Amino acid sequence: MTYSFAGMQACVLHPSTEVRERVALRLSSLGIRTEGRWPALLPEDAAVDLLVVDIDRGEDGQFPWPSGEAPMPVVGLIGSEAPGRLQWALRQDVDAFLPIGATATLFSALVIATARHDERADRRRTTAEANRRNGLRLEVIRAVLVIMRREDIDEAAALKRLRAFAMVEQLPLEDAATQLLSDLGDAKAWA
Repeated sequence: MTYSFAGMQACVLHPSTEVRERVALRLSSLGIRTEGRWPALLPEDAAVDLLVVDIDRGEDGQFPWPSGEAPMPVVGLIGSEAPGRLQWALRQDVDAFLPIGATATLFSALVIATARHDERADRRRTTAEANRRNGLRLEVIRAVLVIMRREDIDEAAALKRLRAFAMVEQLPLEDAATQLLSDLGDAKAWA
C-alpha cells in the first residue's frame, strides 16, 4: 500500500516552539500543512487529518473527544520513557510513537499511525454493525413466525424462505426480516 500525505492538515500539540517548528518543517516536506498548539486542542482542530502530540506533558482533557477516540491518526512524541507517560499514551490509543530526536523518521510513524487508526475504525464499524444486527434478532423471529402462519410451514422451511428472500434482496438476514415484515404489514401485529 502506498501512502501519500500531501494536502493533509496536521496539528502539533507540544509546549516547545522549537519542537513544533521542527516537526512542522518535516511535515511540510511531506506536503502536510501544519499548525502548532499548546496546551490543548480546540474543538475545530478535531477536523485535522493528523495529530502529533507530546506524551511527556500530555494530560486527560487535552482533546475535544473522549479518551482513546481520536478521529484521526495520532503520533506521540516521546522525550522520556516514563512508564506513567507511556500508560497515558496507551489509554489515549496513540497510534505510533516517535522519539523527539528522530523526526527524520516521521514518515514511518505516520504510515504506522494511519494503518493502526484505519484498523481501529474498521473494528468500530464492524462492532457497530454486529450490535445493530443483534438488535434485530427479534425481527427475524417475527418474520419466521409470520411466514410460518401465512404459508403453513415449519420453522426450518420458514427460515429457509427468509434466507432466500435475503439473498434475492442482497440484504443481511436481519434487514430482510425487517423489510419483509414492513412489506407484509405485519410488523405491528407481531410486535
